[in-house]
Amino acid sequence: MAAALRALAAIPFMVNWFDEIWQYLEPAWHLVAGPWVQTWDYRAGLRSWLIPELLAGPMALGHALAPDTTLHLLLVRLTLAALSLVIVGAAVALGLRLSRLHGILAGFVAATWFELVYFAPRALSEPIGLALLMGAIWLLLARRKPGPRQFAVAGLLMGLCFVARIQYAPALLTLAIFTAKKDWRGAWLPLVAGGCGALAIDALANLAMGAVPFRWMIEAARVNILEGRAQAYGTLPLIGYFQLIAWYWVVAITPILLLAWIGAKRYPALLWIALVHLAAHSLIGHKEYRFVLASTALLVILAAIGSAELLRRVPRRRLALATAGTLALWGGTSVALAAGHFRPNWTMEAGLADALDRAGRPPRTCGLALYRPRDTVAGSYALFRRAAPIYVIASPADAARHAGAFDVVVSPREHAGELPSAYARERCSNPGSTQAPGCVLRRTGSCTPDPAAQTLQSWLEASGN
Repeated sequence: MAAALRALAAIPFMVNWFDEIWQYLEPAWHLVAGPWVQTWDYRAGLRSWLIPELLAGPMALGHALAPDTTLHLLLVRLTLAALSLVIVGAAVALGLRLSRLHGILAGFVAATWFELVYFAPRALSEPIGLALLMGAIWLLLARRKPGPRQFAVAGLLMGLCFVARIQYAPALLTLAIFTAKKDWRGAWLPLVAGGCGALAIDALANLAMGAVPFRWMIEAARVNILEGRAQAYGTLPLIGYFQLIAWYWVVAITPILLLAWIGAKRYPALLWIALVHLAAHSLIGHKEYRFVLASTALLVILAAIGSAELLRRVPRRRLALATAGTLALWGGTSVALAAGHFRPNWTMEAGLADALDRAGRPPRTCGLALYRPRDTVAGSYALFRRAAPIYVIASPADAARHAGAFDVVVSPREHAGELPSAYARERCSNPGSTQAPGCVLRRTGSCTPDPAAQTLQSWLEASGN
């Protein structure tokens, strides 16, 4: 059931957070096919190449099998969806350590909870890091007495989680303290050794790209903390994450938190990990809901375990019916919340993704123009799939002056009529929340590269994006 839901979530491609493209899919496409859009964070050297290198495998396979389709993106998303099943497996294992009933409840909720399904196929550091964190939790908390081998493997997973998203460090340290305790030789030593192994893997991945190992960590801290670059993307108050969780969980937040408190009596370490992760991110001004995915996931899993704790008080003759009702209630809550305030996320900027895909479908496409893209970075070679130049055109005069350089245009609907009459409209998608362009217009004929036309890369560099 978990695999089926995640596969369904992986099929439609939408652009909820542009980081999914610019930080991971676009550099992975660069490794597979060559041309790419290089945003400021890669130019500044504050991104590790490890995740793009890993995603390049399924992307290369999809591109080799069907180069004129988006199979390369689908295989990446299915791979990430498969990785997310670790979260479900860990939840089941944590429950089964207590009883079969706990395993059923925890597994069902982890398999069907709308946020875990939604984020599963996303090429983002948060769900990738969560899967690695839950793998370590599986090894260290779902076993009654993990040995040095389990600590070593868990250390490797925790190190990879840190590399995927260094902001997980407080949560990882909390897990280590609760599980290793004072066992320096049998726990801390293999844990640290495994973590060093993960750092070595990251160092080799960056050396392969000609980057200085670990420089990206230093630059990320310098640019985002000392220079405050992240603050430019918006800030929220200290209680911002509680407000976001309450917005998406609505009235369900109270019973979930109460049930999580009950479940935490069985696994106090999970509650502490969730709270430490939430507190650490709350101290940072720039807040996005996905940043605390680990906290919301652990709270929901704890709430599922708390549900099982309450069901144990039900008389045995009524237990089957009560369990079925509880599962139905959890499933119904997930569906209701997915269709509530969270609903726009399921189709966020699907029109932009479709427009770029459609623009690159003809094999002979020779040039793409992004017409009036506003402040949204709307072009992507991973979606366009052609080695042709991508230009940014800002006005009708520029469109007429440089029309020979491109044969396809992606434009906002309201400005599509400003383009030269040679460009016929193929399709227009409804604008999304960021108003990214979604109309595709095309002309017949070839292209002549125009050095006077502004490319997307030069436009990004000029605007500091």
